[in-house]
Amino acid sequence: MATVQVRGTAEQFLVLSDRGYAVLRVRLANGETVRAVGRISDIALGSECEFVGRYQFHAEYGREFHVESYRAQVPTSLLGIERFLASGRFKGIGPKTAKRIVEHFAEKTLDILREQPEEIAKVPGLTAKRAKAIVTAFAEQEGVAKLGAFFRAHGLPLHLADKVAAKFGGGRQALDMVMDHPFQLIEEITGIGFKTADGIARALGMKLNDPDRLRAALLYTLSQAVDEGHMGLPHAEWIVRTEKLLSLPKEELAAAGGHLIANGRVVLEQMNGELFVYLLSMYRVETKIALRLRELVQTAAAWDDLETPAPKAVGEILTPLQRQAARAIFTYPLVVLTGGPGTGKTTTVRKVVEDAQQYGLRVVLCAPTGRAAKRLADSTGQVALTIHRLLEVGQQGNGHYGFARNRGNRVEGDVFIIDEASMVDAPLFSHLLDALPDGARLLLVGDPWQLPSVGPGQVLRDVIASGMAVVHELQLVFRQAEQSAITRAAHEVRKGKFPDFEKSNESDYYFIQEEDPKQVAALVVDLAARRLPSYLALDARTGIQVLAPMRKGYCGTERLNEALSKRILSETSRGLQVGPRVFRVGDKVMNIKNDYERDIYNGDIGFVTRIQEEGLTLRVGFSEEAREVELARADCGQLIHAYAVSVHKSQGSEYPCVVLPLVREHAVMLYRQLLYTAMTRAKLLLVIVGSLQAFELALRRVDAAKRFTRLVDRLQAES
Repeated sequence: MATVQVRGTAEQFLVLSDRGYAVLRVRLANGETVRAVGRISDIALGSECEFVGRYQFHAEYGREFHVESYRAQVPTSLLGIERFLASGRFKGIGPKTAKRIVEHFAEKTLDILREQPEEIAKVPGLTAKRAKAIVTAFAEQEGVAKLGAFFRAHGLPLHLADKVAAKFGGGRQALDMVMDHPFQLIEEITGIGFKTADGIARALGMKLNDPDRLRAALLYTLSQAVDEGHMGLPHAEWIVRTEKLLSLPKEELAAAGGHLIANGRVVLEQMNGELFVYLLSMYRVETKIALRLRELVQTAAAWDDLETPAPKAVGEILTPLQRQAARAIFTYPLVVLTGGPGTGKTTTVRKVVEDAQQYGLRVVLCAPTGRAAKRLADSTGQVALTIHRLLEVGQQGNGHYGFARNRGNRVEGDVFIIDEASMVDAPLFSHLLDALPDGARLLLVGDPWQLPSVGPGQVLRDVIASGMAVVHELQLVFRQAEQSAITRAAHEVRKGKFPDFEKSNESDYYFIQEEDPKQVAALVVDLAARRLPSYLALDARTGIQVLAPMRKGYCGTERLNEALSKRILSETSRGLQVGPRVFRVGDKVMNIKNDYERDIYNGDIGFVTRIQEEGLTLRVGFSEEAREVELARADCGQLIHAYAVSVHKSQGSEYPCVVLPLVREHAVMLYRQLLYTAMTRAKLLLVIVGSLQAFELALRRVDAAKRFTRLVDRLQAES
C-alpha cells in the first residue's frame, strides 16, 4: 500500500517492549481509532502526532498503521492539553488536576509550566507542596523527552534513553552526562557498548584521537575478547585489534594503553617472555583459580586409612581402567575423568558415589545446568544441584545478587563431583573453588572435545594440560553403545575421520543431502514439526530438538524458530508480541539471561502456559520440580523460542532426536568441536540435513575456537 500521512492523538499503549517497539492506539481527527505499530515507545500519551507510514492488514487485529516516522506536535486545543497532562507521564497530575490547571491557564498552560512554573501554585485547590511536585515532574519529563529526542536523532534505541535517565536521576542530568562523558555510559548502562557511545561522541564533535575515545576503545577490545571466551589478550594482539577498530596509529594506542595500565584499569603481566593484558576482573578470576587449585592439591590430607569396600552381591562390571579411575579420587585430591560417548563415565561416577558412601564420606554432586544436574541425579540416584544452587545464589546483605557460599561460608562435603565440566566457565569455577572446604576432593567429569564454556576460559582443558590433576581417559566404547551409529559416527568425527553415511541407513543416524539453504530450512521444519514426531511417536516440542551453528541465515535459529512456532502451534491462538517475536500458549522458550530474582538462568527451557494482558506465565523445570514463573511484558525480552537452539546452548543436554542443519552459509562457525558436540546430544536419532562440503569443512577445522588464557602457565609455575 502507498505511504500516507495521518494525524492523531496517542491514547493507550497496547504493546510496549523494552526495545522501543510499541503498539499504540491512536484517535484520528475524525474520531476513529487505529493501531499504530513501530518504534514509537517514547510518544507521550495525550500528545498529538503526525505519522508517516502504511496501512497493513493483520489476520487477528485487522487494519494497522505501520509507522515509518513520526513527529510529535505540541497540543494546542484545550482538550489536547488536558489529555496530555492527564496521560500518566506526570506524577501528581491526574484527570481532575489536569482539568483544573487548564481551566486556570487555558492555551498558555504548557508555556507557563516551562517558563513560569512558580505560577502553578496559584491554581485553586493546589497546595504549595503539590504544586512543586507537579513542576518537578513536568521538568523531569521534559528532560526525558529531550533525551529521547537526542537518542532518536542519532539513531539510538529509545529504550536505552530510559535506562540512562533512570541511572543518572532524571532527564536533565542524564542528558548532561551523555553530552559530557559519553564513554562512561559503556560501564554504567547495560546495552550500550563502544559503538553506541562512539556514535554519540562523534555526533558531539569529539576528535578521533581524543584520549578518552582511545582508552574506551582499548577497554572495549578487551571486553569483546572476554565475550568471545578469552581471559585476556597478548599485548600485541590487543593493540592490533584496537587498531582495526579505530584505524589510528599503534603508537597512540599503546600510549593510551599505558595510561590504563598505570591507573589500574587493566593488568599487564609478563609470563614466559610474553606480555599479556587482562581486564582487572578476569585477572583476579584466573589468579584465584590457580591459587585455590594449588591449595587443594598441596594441603589435602591423606586418606590412607580407607579400605577397599566389599564388593556388592549384584553390581555393574567395570573394566580395569574404570576401577582405577573410580579409586583415584580416594588417593588424589584433584582428578579428571574424561572420555567420549559410550565409554562408561556414568558407570564410573556411580561407582565413586557408592564407594564414598560405604566409606561414610559426604558426596556433593553438581553440574552447570539444570538439565545436566537432572541427568546426574537420575544416573546416580542421589541429589544433584546446579552449581548456582549449590553456592546458594540470591540477594545478599548488600542488596546485590551473589553467592552466599564463599570463603567465609564453605559448602559442607568431602567428595565434590562436577559433571559436564567442559561447560563451566572460569568465573563460576573460581566461585566454586572459593566455597570448597579444606581437605575436599574434586572430581571433574567431562569431555574436553566438546565446545568450551559459553563464558570466558577453558577450565577443563587447561586443568588437563597443566598436569596438576590426575587424568583418567576412558577410551573403550562398550558393545551396547557401539551398536549406536550415532556413537560410532561421533567417535569417527572426534578422530577426524569421515563417517560412512551409506551404512547409516536403517539405523539411528541419517544424512539428507541438500545444497540450497532455503530447501534445507524447509526440510528441517517439516522433519521437526511433522515427519519425525509421527515416525518416533514423540511430541514435536519435547522430543525433537533442532540445533543450528548460528542465529542468522535461512538455517539460523531465528528463522527456524519463527517457522517452527507457526507450524507446530495454531497462529490463531492468542499471542503476546514482544519486539519481533510473538509468544503463544504452548510455545517452547528459552531464558537467555540469569534472573536471580525469579531463580531462572541462562539456558533454562520452559513452556508458555498463559498469556496475560501485560505478560505471560512459563512452566520451567522438570516434572517433579517444575514451577510456574510470571514475566511482565518488559521482562519477556529475555526469552527466545527454543524449537531451534544454538549448538552452544545445547551443551549439557541430551534429546531423543536431534535435527542438525549444516550449510555453507554458516562456514565461519563450522569446526570439528561444534560438529562433535551437536552429534553427541542425540540419544535415539540424529538427522543431519545439508551439504557434504559443509560437513567436510567442519571436520577439517580443528580447534578453531582456541582461547587466550594463561591458566596452564600459571598452574605449572605454581605446582
